[in-house]
Amino acid sequence: MSRVGVIMRDYQSKSGNDLLALRKDLITYLNQYDIEIICIPVIFDLPIAEELERVERIIKTCDGIILPGGEYFYDIDLEIVQYLYDNNIPTLGICLGMQMMSVAMNGDIERLDNLKHQSKEEYVHQVKIKPNSKLYTILKDNEILVNSRHIEHITTTDLTITAIASDLTIEAVEDKEKQFFIGVQWHPESLINDIYSKRLFDYFISCL
Repeated sequence: MSRVGVIMRDYQSKSGNDLLALRKDLITYLNQYDIEIICIPVIFDLPIAEELERVERIIKTCDGIILPGGEYFYDIDLEIVQYLYDNNIPTLGICLGMQMMSVAMNGDIERLDNLKHQSKEEYVHQVKIKPNSKLYTILKDNEILVNSRHIEHITTTDLTITAIASDLTIEAVEDKEKQFFIGVQWHPESLINDIYSKRLFDYFISCL
């Protein structure tokens, strides 16, 4: 059975407690597959070298890694992304995860100057996908509808930009030469009945 590691993110509960957690909809989506889900805690305020060594030991037991959404990323996140990239470990980045991948590969990030990408609606806007990309090969379409729940956006990266919104917001990145190194700005795990979400997760799982 393949093992998928998911990097846990830090949150604060309504009562003010600091938590490490994962989104329920991501775990629900992954439970459709015959895989073992490995939750990987990262203590973001520990010395990077020490914590990175511990996290890498867990990653080595996994066949692929998901970098999920969240509110913030840290220097250790960029080191984790570099390790995944250097070792050609299948990696799917979602929202914040895509931003981490992009910044780790010499990218820049800025705060959005509008609220067009912050919505609880199931589908918010279209994205156009480059036809020569691995993402296009997976999704089999050059334009799809996605959800959108982010307040920052990538402006540059050394990764290949493979999808954009109508306002030119970068919506997906990849390295086509890797087995699977793809990040998307939307949340496919929240679109449980969406054919494109299924194709993306199916392909990721097939690479394990």
